[in-house]
Amino acid sequence: MANFANQLTFTMNRLSQLFVSRLKNDTVLLISFSCALITSFIIPPDRLWIDYIDFKVIAILFCLMAVVAALRLSGLFDIAAVALTRRCKSIRSLAAILVGITFILSMGITNDVALIVLIPFSLLLLNNITRPKIRIRIIVFQTIAANVGSSLTPIGNPQNLFLFTSYDFSVLRFFSITIPVVLLGGLFLGIFIWTIPNDDLAKFIPSPNHSISIRKTVLHLVLFILSIGSVFNIIDFRVITVIILAVYLLIDRKLLKKIDYSLLLTFLFFFIFIGNLQRIETISKLLIQIADRNTLLFSALLSQIISNVPAAILISGFTDNAAELLIGVSIGGMGTLIASLASVISFKFFIQNRPGETVKYLGVFTFWNFLLLMIYVIVFNGYTP
Repeated sequence: MANFANQLTFTMNRLSQLFVSRLKNDTVLLISFSCALITSFIIPPDRLWIDYIDFKVIAILFCLMAVVAALRLSGLFDIAAVALTRRCKSIRSLAAILVGITFILSMGITNDVALIVLIPFSLLLLNNITRPKIRIRIIVFQTIAANVGSSLTPIGNPQNLFLFTSYDFSVLRFFSITIPVVLLGGLFLGIFIWTIPNDDLAKFIPSPNHSISIRKTVLHLVLFILSIGSVFNIIDFRVITVIILAVYLLIDRKLLKKIDYSLLLTFLFFFIFIGNLQRIETISKLLIQIADRNTLLFSALLSQIISNVPAAILISGFTDNAAELLIGVSIGGMGTLIASLASVISFKFFIQNRPGETVKYLGVFTFWNFLLLMIYVIVFNGYTP
């Protein structure tokens, strides 16, 4: 019994050391942890905290990161990269394809999933680009594309699904509101892509030691399809999580070490922070006073602080302006890094791949996101769909 207690103490100390070390090197994780900790002094931990956490989101993120890491290691991404660079003659044409695919896929498989699947692949393709800002710009444009494209459909992102059901939109009414938002965003994304230089694209050279196992690759693809199925509730997310964990524990335990657990912790801390904010009476009273004055602008601005999903949930309790709220949280996904938590996914993947370019990424991300946000606000503020 004493040996077990000593081993448990050693393990807990080791985990805490790893966590502190990760906090020092991970800005987003540090921010999310700090926000959760500060608000915890106002709303101490209680049994309601468990309701804050969207376990489905965290579980699906875990599953998709595991499967995408497996597919990347299998060599499948290398084959796709070679095929793509043979068709694309310039960096701009490659950017257009990557951004376009992200834009379209996000409409059906959600912005989070589209970025989890495509950003690692894009980073693999863009490693040969010598100018960091061009590489960063393409990843940022893909992130914007996911946030804009996902705004089209009720299943494109969590806030759309919530508002679609909460306000009992008809399909026709919903699309009449979202189509102008997506068309305008798509138009400016096209203009943004023209800022990418039309330089010749170096052909992608695959890793030399890849011997692709057809059987394992098929297994990874099946697990990927099942993970997507859990997004749409075709299969219970708990079932697929257990399956994926069991499969990779059996066939490749090292793969589980390649998952970015700090991203999962980041989401966990943001859920706690947002849940605490919703229970702070002063904030709730303030929302009641100002939500109806300019729902669109207020929801877009609030999204910059607490992200667009909780902004949609929070403001929906204080206004009947459903159309303005839908537009506000859609355009509110642009702006700060946490305006859409999907943007955090891209950022985490990028700094994991290019840790020395964090400041450059944040500068480029902030410029292009706030540019599009300002365009959206100018066009849609005062607009009545």
